[in-house]
Amino acid sequence: MHALLHVDRSVLTLIRALALRPGRVALDYVQGRRTRYYGPFSFLIVSVAVTSAAIALTQFPAVTSDTPNAVASFLQHHVNLLWLFSVPITAAAFRALSPRGPFNYAEYLVLAAYYVGMRSLFFAIVNVGGWYVFRPGGRVAQDLYFALLPTAPVYLAFAASQFLPGSRWLSALKGVVAFALTLAASYGIVFAVSNAANLLGRH
Repeated sequence: MHALLHVDRSVLTLIRALALRPGRVALDYVQGRRTRYYGPFSFLIVSVAVTSAAIALTQFPAVTSDTPNAVASFLQHHVNLLWLFSVPITAAAFRALSPRGPFNYAEYLVLAAYYVGMRSLFFAIVNVGGWYVFRPGGRVAQDLYFALLPTAPVYLAFAASQFLPGSRWLSALKGVVAFALTLAASYGIVFAVSNAANLLGRH
């Protein structure tokens, strides 16, 4: 309770700061000003744990598939892996977009961890909560996901505009592109693994 609610250094304080200035929080951490807030990776683990618990308790269909398969079933029970694996992918996307600096891969991991942590909490509160309160069903879960999907690139663009130096518009554009690359890579990996599992199942 002290860690969650203590005024000077709590998860709630960090969430408020990440809602208003996510890029500045990440930049402060990268530049060594780390005493005020929770670290990015501790926050990520807590956020993903909360989201995974919400999914498990409500039986929210986080992973849907037209044809039931082992991969979809595994990811439904281990959806936390999707969130965690998106962190290094997002950091790699930012690094690829700025190969000559100003930050290295590890520093982009800080921004990615704070972003994914906040996105995970948003998903738990809005997607899972909205689905559970209004009308449980797989189709509703999908509709909520696609309706709220644009909030993710907008938030990452907002964070990138504060984190990266130079033109804010160019930095925001890099955030949108990084989101698109992460989404494409994540879907590509899941699709490839799912197809491989299906092929193995036939043999």
